[in-house]
Amino acid sequence: MAELLHARNISKYFPGVKALEDVNFTIRAGEVLGILGENGAGKSTLLNILCGNYKPDQGAIVVNGQELSIQGVKHAFELGIAIVHQELMLHNNLSVAENVFMGRLPKNKIGKVQYRRLFKQTEELLDSFGFKIDPRQEVRYLSIAEQQMVEITKALSYNAKVILMDEPTSSLTNEETTILFDTIEKLKKNGVGIVFISHKLEEIFTICDRVQVLRDGRDIGEKLVSEVDEDMLVNMMIGRDISQKFPTKTNTPGDVVLEVRNLTRGEAVKDVSFSVRKGEVFGIAGLVGAGRSEIVRLIFGADKRSSGEVLINGRKVNLRSPKKAIKHGIYLVPEDRKKEGLVLIQDIEYNTVLSILGKLKRILAYIDIKRQRILSDEQIKQLDIRCTGRGQRAVTLSGGNQQKVVLGKCVLTEPEIMILDEPTRGIDVGTKTEIYNLINELTVKGKTIIMISSELPEVIKMSDRVAVIHNGELKVILDSENLTQERVIKYAIGGNVGG
Repeated sequence: MAELLHARNISKYFPGVKALEDVNFTIRAGEVLGILGENGAGKSTLLNILCGNYKPDQGAIVVNGQELSIQGVKHAFELGIAIVHQELMLHNNLSVAENVFMGRLPKNKIGKVQYRRLFKQTEELLDSFGFKIDPRQEVRYLSIAEQQMVEITKALSYNAKVILMDEPTSSLTNEETTILFDTIEKLKKNGVGIVFISHKLEEIFTICDRVQVLRDGRDIGEKLVSEVDEDMLVNMMIGRDISQKFPTKTNTPGDVVLEVRNLTRGEAVKDVSFSVRKGEVFGIAGLVGAGRSEIVRLIFGADKRSSGEVLINGRKVNLRSPKKAIKHGIYLVPEDRKKEGLVLIQDIEYNTVLSILGKLKRILAYIDIKRQRILSDEQIKQLDIRCTGRGQRAVTLSGGNQQKVVLGKCVLTEPEIMILDEPTRGIDVGTKTEIYNLINELTVKGKTIIMISSELPEVIKMSDRVAVIHNGELKVILDSENLTQERVIKYAIGGNVGG
């Protein structure tokens, strides 16, 4: 197969951080190269160098046999290199079509945009890849999964010969992932080379031809997918064996601490009722868009409910805002950590203690800075947040370490009820295990966990019971004896209980 791109001895350094050191790899026509590594291993940095966002401090990039310096994203597109970012890079107030052809809108002789032509081009492009999205729809009205599909379509619209995909399935349903993989197969047949980053090992085995592993910014090795198994890849990624991915459950659920009665919000949440016990992991499963996040946002007071009530320890509470919920011992770790979980321009210290600043006030409302720093350092140590120190800005952390900061902020509020919405999305296998162990430790201490997860093995292995949501309705609550992937999928797609 023809060599499309070769990276040679690539190194990149940020203040106090060695992101990449002497990394080599090759992308060939008609193949998918998987890139694996823990959060912070340098995967996204490598892709940002290839697409022109960063310049390497050392090394060379060879495209179609020519050594060159990529001067920016536009130059990368001209060279036939396109990227699908892990974090969405769309303009919410513009249509799907305007986002796909941003900077390339068809215009007439006087410079007026030809919208009929634009919508037709976009519709044909979406149809060619099997994406069922209205090109006229404003992006802000799309689900996260649909926005991800727009990102992919945007990259594919350039007829690129090299496509870089950074966690492209992180927000997609199984059906949408299948469509994406079918698209990748079509691209392979057309001679396109694809770099595919994913933390889901099953995806690497499904779609990739070769796999390359990075650890702490260094190249650990390259293998044919057919030559490796999951244990071998995990060992290469983290440098040790993980004997048990999910911890042995040692919690003992007690009395009911939270009760939800007839919770309703328009068509999104319809008459949902359930109770959760002390020291229990209560899972919530369902398809993307089923109403899982909407339910927990109503409990947390982030959205206003149409009707229904919430009881804590048998007493009705009016949780009109997240501030009220936190006061009553409830904390939500949101699905979108960048938009709702962190202040990205601020440092780890600020983000970690943000929810408890009131408790840190001293005389004349001054903050106890010494106490603040001690608490921040404790969370960095306990959660193994890999950083240069509490002063490192959140925006510069890897996804997994950002998630640990959000979890640290949650733990510091000392809630009795923790709501975790997709707590391991976009996180490597080693960090996932750390979070699973943390959840187990918290329940043993009597904390109550409500966990939403799109990964069925995760929600099944970690939960004592699972509520399955379909179209905003609670279909069934499965206990541990009846908890199987087949049952969860059956009810998630609308199957009848007992049928």
